[in-house]
Amino acid sequence: MKRITALNVLFTLVFVFICSSGFAQAGKTETGTASFYHDKFVGRKTANGEIYSQEKLTAAHKSLPLGTWVKVTNLNNDSVVIVRINDRMPQWNKRAIDLTEKAARQLNFISSGLTKVKVEVIPTPGTIPLVIERPSDLPTEHIPLIKPTPMVVPAAPVVELATINDPIDWEVFEMNLPQNQKKKK
Repeated sequence: MKRITALNVLFTLVFVFICSSGFAQAGKTETGTASFYHDKFVGRKTANGEIYSQEKLTAAHKSLPLGTWVKVTNLNNDSVVIVRINDRMPQWNKRAIDLTEKAARQLNFISSGLTKVKVEVIPTPGTIPLVIERPSDLPTEHIPLIKPTPMVVPAAPVVELATINDPIDWEVFEMNLPQNQKKKK
């Protein structure tokens, strides 16, 4: 019984983690200033335990759950990049997001160092967002359930087998078989 309870807790935690990392906040947007990481952070661990690299499309954010995917749009030139949040920024920082150098190159703001951006939470790439809509052609009134009636199955006929005490003479039996069923020797 303890094993079932532990599995239930594990599945619940996994479900809560999945719901909190993207689907729960999909569509959330914010505008602010973006910067990119200094080279001194290369090789260090990020908040989720990954080793930081300037050549990944990742970012740091103050509050979005780790693992959340965001679309970052440079408001000065309309270039766009999609990154995954894998690190934290200090709460006192006035910037909206801190990107890797690769992401900053795609947004074309390496030379200026900072740019005005829109950050939009998106569903995890490769997944289908969960949208449940009630089709308009479904009835709105309650539909009563149809209760099945039990099937009446007639009793099977009783077959009695008799025991045969006489030994079978296989040679006589074989002689009485039709020609096409006789064994080939």
